[in-house]
Amino acid sequence: MQNIKNLKQYKKDGFLILRNFLKDSEKNDFSSTLIKVYSKCLGESINPNNIHLIINKLEKEKKYDLLYRAFQKYCKSNCYKKLFLRLKSLAKKIHKNKKFKIVNTGLSIGLKSSKRTAYKWHQEKPYYKNLETVHFQFPVLGICNKKNGTMSVLKSSHSLGFQKNLNNYKIQKKAINSFVPKNITKLKKQFKEVHVSLNKKDIVMFNQYLLHKTNNNKSNKIRFAGNMRLKVFS
Repeated sequence: MQNIKNLKQYKKDGFLILRNFLKDSEKNDFSSTLIKVYSKCLGESINPNNIHLIINKLEKEKKYDLLYRAFQKYCKSNCYKKLFLRLKSLAKKIHKNKKFKIVNTGLSIGLKSSKRTAYKWHQEKPYYKNLETVHFQFPVLGICNKKNGTMSVLKSSHSLGFQKNLNNYKIQKKAINSFVPKNITKLKKQFKEVHVSLNKKDIVMFNQYLLHKTNNNKSNKIRFAGNMRLKVFS
């Protein structure tokens, strides 16, 4: 188990990237399960090379319900449950004497030049108002970098606490919604933006109050990033 060497840095920045945290077996489990689930749900013979073309084609055809079914099925896969025990141990380094359970598992899908599945600046707290949570993101297939639209954070913005004065942005009925602080222009000037670049086995852990967003994917490959949200309780 990799230790968090700098808890003070996590508390100061609101996020921490752990390099090479995922085991080879975990990384392979997440990527192979993605291929299996999407192949079955989409009725296509999918592999790591053609998955990008197939999903982009279905997106252009507006087959959102079909894509959403594959997404839901994947997010319920056992690979998340297997990783939970290690993430729970990791979270205990920050939240001492606390217990944890999975609140939500997800998959951030970065489509080229698409806003339908992209989040504007937001905190996690508005989505889980009555819970204390801790959040994780990691590459599922390939890596997450600036070119393919990896998430950005406003470093140390978690220090502001819950931003309750919000606008809810949703570009269409079958798109994600972003709870964006109304004073986001001011906040972007106050805090430094950092792109969270993750190699194949890296993971980022971040605070529920940290402001973050999805960036525009300028590559021809979809960015697949797994998410896990844990409830913190006594």
